[in-house]
Amino acid sequence: MFAATLKQRCETSGDAPFLLQDDKVISWAGLLDVVTRTATLLQSNGVRAGDRVLLACGNTPTFPYLWFALRWLGATCVPLHNQATGAHIRQVVADAGIEFAVGDTASIARLVADAGFDPGHTLGFATAGELEHAVAGLAPHPMHEAELDAESSLLYTSGTTGPPKGAVLSDGAFLAGGRELADAIGIRADDRIMVALPLFHTNPQVYAVMTAIATGCSLALLEKFEPAKFLEQAIRYEATGFTYVGTMLAMLVRKLPEHIPPHKLRFCTGGGAPVGLWTTIEDHVGVEVHELYGMTETGGWVTANRSGQRRRGTCGTVRPDMDLAILDANDVPVAPGEPGQICVRPRAASVLFDGYHGKAELTLQKVRNLWFHTGDMGAVDDEGYLVFHGRADDMIRRAGENVRPADVEAAIAEHPAVDEVAVVGVPDEVVGQEVRAVVVPRGEFDPLALPAFLDGKLPKFAWPRYISVRPALPKTATQKVRSALLRTHESDDVDLRGARS
Repeated sequence: MFAATLKQRCETSGDAPFLLQDDKVISWAGLLDVVTRTATLLQSNGVRAGDRVLLACGNTPTFPYLWFALRWLGATCVPLHNQATGAHIRQVVADAGIEFAVGDTASIARLVADAGFDPGHTLGFATAGELEHAVAGLAPHPMHEAELDAESSLLYTSGTTGPPKGAVLSDGAFLAGGRELADAIGIRADDRIMVALPLFHTNPQVYAVMTAIATGCSLALLEKFEPAKFLEQAIRYEATGFTYVGTMLAMLVRKLPEHIPPHKLRFCTGGGAPVGLWTTIEDHVGVEVHELYGMTETGGWVTANRSGQRRRGTCGTVRPDMDLAILDANDVPVAPGEPGQICVRPRAASVLFDGYHGKAELTLQKVRNLWFHTGDMGAVDDEGYLVFHGRADDMIRRAGENVRPADVEAAIAEHPAVDEVAVVGVPDEVVGQEVRAVVVPRGEFDPLALPAFLDGKLPKFAWPRYISVRPALPKTATQKVRSALLRTHESDDVDLRGARS
């Protein structure tokens, strides 16, 4: 189904651009030509339908060439996190039963060196041009026919809080995610989506690549996100949209000029944009923010702020092929506006994930009572707009009071000397958990003056006890804060116990 849909798009859009990077332009017709010949090369190296193949590649056209060629053959793509450690790689390889890996030469070399992968079972290319040259003389491979529920990708978690687990996504889940999002935010064939997040992640895969296949729009692919260059790159590529995570927007806003030059950007979509950033992007840059909520297991997204139906501070409304409920600890729906766990179920076949590979008990636990339990907390108002409250395990329980890290972060972020902030709970023998704030300062920042600044902004039980001042926050490749690395009180933290009283 994936390959058939791709074939139809490539034939329909023909010479229209699919992807731009630097001076390279790949048309839809050119994409199909390379993909079908690359499938022949993969087949000659022993890749067969049903195989799971590791894809280790940076943000170059080599990634979609290989991804699509694997699906053309009926093989499952297993994208590798670009910051994966040797131990993580070995766990993924063993869990998925992987015997072959493809990608760019630098990533393949790291795979061999760090994880001991057999170099004889790899295929790497220094550039997309090298791949194109390697397959130019090969015959196109016939397309493998696949159904909607065919296993398309096995997407593994980073494994920072335990062994990585692989979410099985079908062709249908990918295609539905792109199709529904394109409809929700009004993506057109003449749009161009700039992609700066790493392609191994669900965000660009669904929000950009799949929407392109759904609509025939084009992509401008950046090797990495550079906030100081981002607006200039958007202007050069004549981009009309981009995908984001919240920390990416925060870094971008800090690098924006006072006077925004003319550009063609009209929308951006992603998750994690606080209201302040949302307001700046819309009012200062003139770009509509389509904040959404989702995760890999939900085929990329569940709710979104749709064109003409956007509400700042929310994640929008549920997509038409899913049901959304906010459930309490007993899986009973709560009243509108009341917090609970965000739970989802499909209204159509093959739109959610098909479970965790090799983890039947975990899968059943997550889909108990016919609802997929996301592990995230939120609330839905009377008009169906979702407000995200954070991970259930991120909620801080201090002296019997629930403290939402996002609320504390928002209040501290208003401080003029705070560049970035992350708030976590740390164990405490007396009150259960204490609030710890890790601050990246902008200029002079006095931690001892923070309680006075927070007075009237937060209840005192939510004030942080510990302040850690650091030059940067630890983040993943997709710019999400690695909060698990912050949940330990350190000796150089400033203790504000006296300032709270």
